[in-house]
Amino acid sequence: MTWTEAFRRGRDRWLMWIAICSVLACGFLLKGGTAAELLCVMVIGAANGTAVGFAVGPAAEKGAMILSGLFAGTPFYFIGTSIFVMESLEAQRLHRDLLSDVIPIVSIFLIVGTILSIAQALRVRRRTASL
Repeated sequence: MTWTEAFRRGRDRWLMWIAICSVLACGFLLKGGTAAELLCVMVIGAANGTAVGFAVGPAAEKGAMILSGLFAGTPFYFIGTSIFVMESLEAQRLHRDLLSDVIPIVSIFLIVGTILSIAQALRVRRRTASL
């Protein structure tokens, strides 16, 4: 199967994940704000949705195990690193150490992202092996 065929076969799942992640980003990442902030959050959500949609759509159809697995955990990697960066900047601004609860929370997001990535890679491998 070529990448063009994989894109055609996985297009519906890809578009669905873009829409879902855009809506979720607006609901969870934005607590009121300007139109520019709303647009920024929608773009971030769409980018995460594009990565997840590509992982479960065309990459899975093509059998690209590593690529599919890597992109499947993208939202969790993004949230974990965003929390770490925001808290680090705030700690630096206030001249204090990083709060003790930040590292475990960030670790949880990164671990969940890694687990999802491995699970997706194994799913694609099993599916490819059965074909």
